[in-house]
Amino acid sequence: MLRPIQRISRLLLNFRHLAWISSAVFFIILGTALFVVYQNRSIMHEQINVDFNAQQLILAHQAATEIDSDLEDIQMEVTILRRLLAESPESARDEAMQAVVDRTRSKGLFEIGLANAKGQIIALEPSRGELGFSSTTFLEDCRWDEQGRMVLGPLRIDEQSAVTSILCSKLDSPGEGGGLLFARLDISRLVTSVTRPIRSGKTGYAWVIDENGMFLYHPDKEFIGESAFEVREKRMPYVSFAQINRIMKEQMFRGEEGTGVYESGWHRGAEGQMSKLIAFTPVKTEALTAENVWSVAVVAPIKEVADPVRLVYNRHAAVGAALIATMFLSGLLIAVYQNRMSDALKERVKETEADLHEKERIYRRIVEQATDLIYILERDTRISLANRQAIEVFSALVVKGDGGTETPPEGVTERRQVAIGHTLDEYMGPEDVNFMKHQIERVLEKNHSVSYEHTIKMEGRSVRLSTKLIPIRDDEGHVHFLLGISRDMTEKEEMDQRIYNAEKLASIGILASGVAHEINNPLAVILGFTDLLLESFPEDTSEYEDLKMIEQNANHAKKVVENMLGFARITEGLEETVDVKQSTQTVYQIVKNTLMTKKVEVQVEIPDDLPRVRGDTREFQQVIFNLINNAVAALDGEVGSLKLSAEADTDWVHVNVVDTGMGIPNRNKPQIFDPFFTTKKVGEGTGLGLSLCYGIVKKYGGKISFTSSSAEDFPDQPTGTSFVVSMPVHREEES
Repeated sequence: MLRPIQRISRLLLNFRHLAWISSAVFFIILGTALFVVYQNRSIMHEQINVDFNAQQLILAHQAATEIDSDLEDIQMEVTILRRLLAESPESARDEAMQAVVDRTRSKGLFEIGLANAKGQIIALEPSRGELGFSSTTFLEDCRWDEQGRMVLGPLRIDEQSAVTSILCSKLDSPGEGGGLLFARLDISRLVTSVTRPIRSGKTGYAWVIDENGMFLYHPDKEFIGESAFEVREKRMPYVSFAQINRIMKEQMFRGEEGTGVYESGWHRGAEGQMSKLIAFTPVKTEALTAENVWSVAVVAPIKEVADPVRLVYNRHAAVGAALIATMFLSGLLIAVYQNRMSDALKERVKETEADLHEKERIYRRIVEQATDLIYILERDTRISLANRQAIEVFSALVVKGDGGTETPPEGVTERRQVAIGHTLDEYMGPEDVNFMKHQIERVLEKNHSVSYEHTIKMEGRSVRLSTKLIPIRDDEGHVHFLLGISRDMTEKEEMDQRIYNAEKLASIGILASGVAHEINNPLAVILGFTDLLLESFPEDTSEYEDLKMIEQNANHAKKVVENMLGFARITEGLEETVDVKQSTQTVYQIVKNTLMTKKVEVQVEIPDDLPRVRGDTREFQQVIFNLINNAVAALDGEVGSLKLSAEADTDWVHVNVVDTGMGIPNRNKPQIFDPFFTTKKVGEGTGLGLSLCYGIVKKYGGKISFTSSSAEDFPDQPTGTSFVVSMPVHREEES
């Protein structure tokens, strides 16, 4: 075999045109490589544009959702006010209307009024002088949908160039013959508060239009209230806006969402023709009729995306040039110094490498781009092949080393070297490995594929996988390998659980409100008669003591009922500002003796210069008191520590309550804010503490969150729980 190869090599080397042919082939390959590099640049640029527009679409979705939420809040306020006016005396009317204006002013509601059936305004907040005058404008603008629900009226431009509209609700009997409750909205303010903070990339921004192309918001204030078609043409008459006009007419006006590219003549302070990326989505809200369409668009210059691509392309070109030069010099050295046998062998190696490269390219296209986990296992659970997603998951699992854990290496290539050739014993716990071996045995016994669902631990969290194991047979029909395809179902199950918890919470709230009102009446009778009987017996008699015991337990039951009512319908409170340091120290002084009795080590770190926050002092103290009580209960009589601390940033004050107790297991974390959920023994708690804390904090625009580590989920880590109560800073201009 060696001698024929040597003869062929000798003939090729003696061929006089070999150098020319080799040079031509080299330059053809070089040109092909440069063309591929150029083509990759276009593909990469297009893909980055698509990804960037996808991010802009997410921003547009968030803005549209916030606008819908604000409109829904205003509708709810008007509905509640209508019911309140029907049930409350006329003396409380103006105060209730003013309260609605104060609560919704930041969302665009600037005026609310009451008119009789003849169109005469009989009440108006804020007041504009003498009442009783007649105005038909709001009567003409009042709108209701097919079910009779109130919707926004036509958009109007006032004297300050603001876009306004009106919501109307029919009253049963505000005076003679019925009437209307109407609310005027500054649509510009409502939309601006949501879209002005949006930033896409470095300079991208958002704007909002209605179904006629009128700007409801634009960073250029002179555009607001103007037609997009006219104001663009007026500002830059020499620029063609055909692309953006077509997008608006064919998609945005029809309530569609999507992405695209268009030509513009300016962007913020810069002028000149430029290409922009746009992502848009409609505002889906019950406050608009089917004919009215608002669309939120997020735009950014394509140049901001193109510059990074150009930089990467230049780097790739430089690396390619260096590689080509190196290959050229290597080829010359090989041609001069290698013998005939080496040349022949190298040709064969090149053919083999080309074949392997082609197979790898096909594999990468088919498998590597899949979002599911695709892997091949041997019968002993050894990993023979795995795609990128499977490598990411396997490398994120706990790797068992010499009695400890090993952090997975960074980079997909290194992770592949770690996973391929290793068994699942090195990545999964004993229970998961036994479960997988059992499934493999099922496949071998049934001789066909099986499907199942299982949960694995990955980087401290549980991931739910839906897996199908498929046997791979050789030519004789024997199974030596199994193909596994797993899909991550965690997000779907979490979403289903959130929907279930939300529905359960709403049902419990309604039930709690009804039960509380029914219990309050007999409790009032019990306390009233107990008070009368106490006057009939001296204090030193057994009858007096029995009656005091009845009164004490009735008051306790009344407190539970009040907690239930507080959960079902959070009251408005006093709307004062809170001194966080003073309130926290007051609570600490109350529970100080209890903490000393239970031998709890307490550390308090509250700075003196904390700003005041929005809220009610009594309710804020109740939140801190409940969190401290829960922390003490979590210690369960064991020696532990409790830390109270606070810190402030630009807009928030954060109060931390940290304990070293038993922690909250992962299985209980989704339910801790549910009413009546408690892990305490019977008689030690009602399960309403954290739900009331949650309601109080949310009422004043705050946030409450927690992190916890329990021995059940993390046996090798210290246990404990940290609650963080974040309250918005009170500003003088808000008062």
